[in-house]
Amino acid sequence: MSGKTYKFAVVSIVMLFVLVLTLPACTCQQPIETEEPPTPSEQQEGALSFDATEYVNTEYGFSVKYPKEWLEEESEEPTTVLYAAAEKRVPALSISILDGATFAEALTATLSLAGSDIKIVTERSSTLADGTPVSEAVVKWKVQNFGADTFALGVQKEDKWIIVAITTVSLLSKYDEALFSEVAHTLQFK
Repeated sequence: MSGKTYKFAVVSIVMLFVLVLTLPACTCQQPIETEEPPTPSEQQEGALSFDATEYVNTEYGFSVKYPKEWLEEESEEPTTVLYAAAEKRVPALSISILDGATFAEALTATLSLAGSDIKIVTERSSTLADGTPVSEAVVKWKVQNFGADTFALGVQKEDKWIIVAITTVSLLSKYDEALFSEVAHTLQFK
């Protein structure tokens, strides 16, 4: 066997060995259904699973904490008071203030500004740590023709809905309902 043939054979065997070892680990990323997030009373007061940055809105008297690696960006939507996203642009947090008779109407209105095919999969009532009643929803929809998943929380104050929505495109970043719910439930009124 010549030297070149020998080296080619060794490299081929090594590559085949590496492929055999890594092939079982290669799977297509599927959306992960997570367990139902803990209620605010189940979470320890002040203990977050992430290092936080706090957004404070003095006009409407509330604050929200979100992972510090999510960077605040300008939003072109007049109803959006905060938009912050991870480096890959997802997950993304948006806080919108808008009119709507119901939570579902307000949520659909805010999401329709960025996408289509909006389907509220689940909707339920909950409370914030301070006892403020909120509505929660899990939404599947399309953003620029990509499948998106959103966890949203809404509070009605007077004639406005404050909607906190955390969205991801599963092809880029998995849907993590526990984290998204935790971020949304940091909503506090001053």
